[in-house]
Amino acid sequence: MAKYDKELAFAKEFAYKAGRIMKKYYRIDQHVETKADNTPITTADIEVNDAIIEAVQAKFPKYGLLGEEASWEADRNRLWVCDPIDGTPAFIFHIPTSMFSLALVIDGMPVVAVTYNPFTGDVYEATVGRGARLNGETIHVSNRKWGPGLRLAGSSSGTIDGVAALQETRVRQGGVKVIQSYGAVFKGCLVAEGSLDGRIFLHSGAHDIAAIKLIIEEAGGKVTDLEGKEQRYDRQINGAVMSNGHIHEELLKLL
Repeated sequence: MAKYDKELAFAKEFAYKAGRIMKKYYRIDQHVETKADNTPITTADIEVNDAIIEAVQAKFPKYGLLGEEASWEADRNRLWVCDPIDGTPAFIFHIPTSMFSLALVIDGMPVVAVTYNPFTGDVYEATVGRGARLNGETIHVSNRKWGPGLRLAGSSSGTIDGVAALQETRVRQGGVKVIQSYGAVFKGCLVAEGSLDGRIFLHSGAHDIAAIKLIIEEAGGKVTDLEGKEQRYDRQINGAVMSNGHIHEELLKLL
């Protein structure tokens, strides 16, 4: 058995369980509430997060769990990092871009990653040093360079996160397309598969980025913090710049 096969199998098995919970609540009362940071939470978010804690306790009792909604032994050096539903607004609005995300992080670096969109059936996975796959098929980032036809993922409002209005206007006038959608994980996966070329992420949640950090890089791309540096994914992060590698420096210059 190759290294981390047991962990990868666990992550994929649980992803399908999380997907069933997401679909169960998709069209019924989700009991939406607002958290202290002014972001929404649903019954499904809580149920998935509670279930992953129970699963880790049962199968990997020496590992910890850092979740968006709740954590368990989150100071351990082997840590599952989970976003139970990334893109909760999309989930609430019935836009099928919300995803489950889970990464195994050892000493701050992701080594196993699985993301799952239960509405499309797409499973993205990666193990360190073994490439990235979509539904079992190897994926690779795009080869597009900066210029007309480049595709950036914007925020849910369609803007480029962290880029001043004047700079953004110039970017768009230069023929760069900015694709609007919900879901940091969803957009990160599109970068990994080559459909999009880059994204700037301004927030601090490691649960948003840990899995797609590994998936993008195993697909040949690059993920750094907002200053172009490596960072740990077992604690709050300094945002993220995600790219196909060819445009990384240009994205950093925009910031």
